[in-house]
Amino acid sequence: MKNYILLSFVIVFFVSCKTGKLSTQDTLSQSETVIIGEIRIMNGDKEVTKNSKIYFDENTKGVLFYKLAADGLVMMKLPKGNHFIKYIYTPYGSVNLPIGYANFSVPETGKVYYIGTIVIDTEKKLRKKSRGIIYDTDPKGLKEEKVQITISDTPQKVSKAYHDAFGTDKKIENALLTVAP
Repeated sequence: MKNYILLSFVIVFFVSCKTGKLSTQDTLSQSETVIIGEIRIMNGDKEVTKNSKIYFDENTKGVLFYKLAADGLVMMKLPKGNHFIKYIYTPYGSVNLPIGYANFSVPETGKVYYIGTIVIDTEKKLRKKSRGIIYDTDPKGLKEEKVQITISDTPQKVSKAYHDAFGTDKKIENALLTVAP
């Protein structure tokens, strides 16, 4: 019986998490838009981008995340509105960012927004063990950390990758990530 309960829990957990990764078969709903960008994750001098996940928007309906490949390119769909990076998971540990620390806004549906070429240096603040859930409000849960984030406006690489995959009919607009002080 315990195995069935555990299996049910695992299925519910994975159904509640959703990736916004964009594929050529996707169609956008009337409330969705597309963001593109490049995200590199550093831990001091070591790059840890490959197989890392960026979690957006702490909410009660599940988690919107993006799993990064070694190139760090991001092409995902998400609802229009204001968004923020909340949690960074890497194979070497994780870091929980304060709500509203790293923000971007995508005001209209059906458009493509470039959020920047982003380098996140976790400054060796990655925690090997975590409680594993970003909704944890327990003071013993994940400590929120500010990390070094550098944003540049160099869309050439990701724009080319997007146009190669999806065609050149969509204009790309800037909605660069901003970091709160």
